[in-house]
Amino acid sequence: MLENVPLFESLSPQDRAELELGIHTQFFTKGSILVGQGEVSNNLLYIVLSGKLKVFMGNEEGREVLLDYLQEGDTFGELSLFDDEPRSATVMTVEDCKIALLPRAYLFTCLQNNPNIAIELLRTVIKRMRNTTEQVSSLALLDIYGRIAKVLTNMAKPNEDGRLITETLTHQELSTMVGCSREMVTRILNDLKRGGYIAIDNHRIEIKNRLPLRW
Repeated sequence: MLENVPLFESLSPQDRAELELGIHTQFFTKGSILVGQGEVSNNLLYIVLSGKLKVFMGNEEGREVLLDYLQEGDTFGELSLFDDEPRSATVMTVEDCKIALLPRAYLFTCLQNNPNIAIELLRTVIKRMRNTTEQVSSLALLDIYGRIAKVLTNMAKPNEDGRLITETLTHQELSTMVGCSREMVTRILNDLKRGGYIAIDNHRIEIKNRLPLRW
């Protein structure tokens, strides 16, 4: 179950098997909220076994900022394992998902015998904090086009034939990630398509040429 989870890949098969004894799995349908912003921690580590989720923050006026997407192998809920503070963001499924749930008490018992887990857990937390810092910096320092270009560049990964393609990403999702209207996102993407910089197929964006510095 855990062999494809980076957090536990340094463990031996025997150690992973021991850890899995404390796990129970649960299926969540599309649109399910697993963690709510401001909620009290339930002292669980969540491990994504299949499916896709989004992490976002919102305010009382209904505005949202999309922070990240999670998929197979990712984990969340790490911060609340240590500080018992309310959840800092909401995590919701965008596809049907299978999630492994690991209680804090069992995880901490395993940490005593496997310090490598603690190191990987710390790396995961630091990476998430760096991503959040980078996103805040982009919102503060870049214009709308710069934020869109940065998101596309960061999300695009090489596929089997070497093309740089993002996961499925709607105009609305991109607009909540960069903090602007969907209409502005559509205008900028259409201009990039006309310029031959990107191609869009079934909500996946391919970066065909290096994106221009200015729009």
